[in-house]
Amino acid sequence: MPRTNLIAFQGRLAERLQQAQQGVAESRWLAVLAGDARLLLPLAQAGEISSYAPPIALPHARSWFVGLLNLRGELCGIVDLAAFLGVGGGARQSARSRLVQFAPGLDMNTALLVDQLVGLRTPGQFVVDPQEPPASEPWLGVGLLDADGMRWRELNLALLADDARFLQIV
Repeated sequence: MPRTNLIAFQGRLAERLQQAQQGVAESRWLAVLAGDARLLLPLAQAGEISSYAPPIALPHARSWFVGLLNLRGELCGIVDLAAFLGVGGGARQSARSRLVQFAPGLDMNTALLVDQLVGLRTPGQFVVDPQEPPASEPWLGVGLLDADGMRWRELNLALLADDARFLQIV
């Protein structure tokens, strides 16, 4: 994707994200790719999106906890979402990698490292996948299919923020 198209896409995405969080748009989720997983992050639970920057590693931290990074004056823990989910890893330092912070209301100074933003999605773009087994984790929603037959799952950030395994970084 040429740089001008990427900048335009990011601008449109930021505008639509802001509209959705203010209740102006019908979008409900931010669609992201993390390794082999296609995930839908609830807009009400997602915060600011930043370009990837290498964090400062913490000794003895779990392999999925990438480190700490100052994001606009706020020290945030960076979690490699693909590694945490155990779904393979993508290009960690590609131009498409992004950091998605938790919404301020969740009181988590954490950002998820995702391989790519896909855009905003509405419930009308999906149907429940009858062949997808229930998720093993309470913070993962039911399996969904989009119009192209691609499988997605909602990732409830509020429930993830309360998960003991997620909170235990060492």
